[in-house]
Amino acid sequence: MNKEQNNADAIGYCSMRFPVTNLKKSVDFYCTVLGYELVSTDYSFGEAHIALKNRNGPGIFLMETKPEDVTQLKFVFPHSFFITSSTGHVTMVEILTNDLLALHERIKQAGTPIDKEPIFTNDFGYFTFYDPDGHYIRAVEERGVYFDLKQRMSSTLKRDLTEHENQLLWGLCEKASVEQQKFLSSIISEIQGS
Repeated sequence: MNKEQNNADAIGYCSMRFPVTNLKKSVDFYCTVLGYELVSTDYSFGEAHIALKNRNGPGIFLMETKPEDVTQLKFVFPHSFFITSSTGHVTMVEILTNDLLALHERIKQAGTPIDKEPIFTNDFGYFTFYDPDGHYIRAVEERGVYFDLKQRMSSTLKRDLTEHENQLLWGLCEKASVEQQKFLSSIISEIQGS
């Protein structure tokens, strides 16, 4: 490889494409129930562009097709895996939420099939559900000392942490005792106060 080829890396995601059988129904689900924002749509062409309201992450293109041409976003992992449906399916799409229980309630009120009810650990909570076309999705709320510190550091720095900073913070929190975690929290608080 020459030097120009060595510098050519994938540097991010520009979009994801989901096959759907009823574009209007899917737009309503993703925007009304999950809280995405409709960026543009062409119902005659059969495509809608939706995005998170904060524009964090890639947009999603919902692309209308025949039911027999929809390949559902789920798969069976050949090894035991702690987040699977009763049929052994694993989610291919995971979304972050700032309030897992409120989102769960909204999804339930919409009559959306829920596979697993909310489960919480020290670091995160999650539940799994299906969109109108059977795409298997996991909603996650991050919690715990690492996530709290990450959020506060990002707020203080007024930017997202780099991958290196993330790994460093994760390593510190993972190995830290409760007292050390409190100390880390106090340092962040002092930085925010100044």
